[in-house]
Amino acid sequence: MDEKKLQHIEESGLLFERFGTTRMSGRIFGYLLICDEDAVSFDQIRETLQASKGSISTNVKQLLQTGLIEQTTFPGDRKTYYRASKISIGNITGSRLELMEKFVELFIQAQALKNRDDDLSKWLEETAIFYKWMELKMEELIEEWESDKDEIKKRLS
Repeated sequence: MDEKKLQHIEESGLLFERFGTTRMSGRIFGYLLICDEDAVSFDQIRETLQASKGSISTNVKQLLQTGLIEQTTFPGDRKTYYRASKISIGNITGSRLELMEKFVELFIQAQALKNRDDDLSKWLEETAIFYKWMELKMEELIEEWESDKDEIKKRLS
């Protein structure tokens, strides 16, 4: 693998790490984005990234759960292969909106269960309001994206 691709893989790892996940998850995802095959096996990932089976296994599971990668198989081949998921932006954002909604519920419930009105209660209320606001704004942005994406694509060409 050439130096530019290896650099991309490492930068992906660092970016994922900044988002609170593992560097290895980012490295796996970065590799799947640039590999020249439609899908790669577990062993191909492990060999390319020179990582342990345990590390690859743990991080592949995490990426599968987030929907960033998906499993596939090929007729006559018993191995499982992995590729970057082509999940739509709307679906990715939708799952994040669901998560924001759960945070709103969590913060509201926590505030209701507290027996005192303190700085943490105020923070819980403000954070719940913020997440609800973000949820509403993201729904608007998704609609706007759908109507504007062709125009933006033209500008990039």
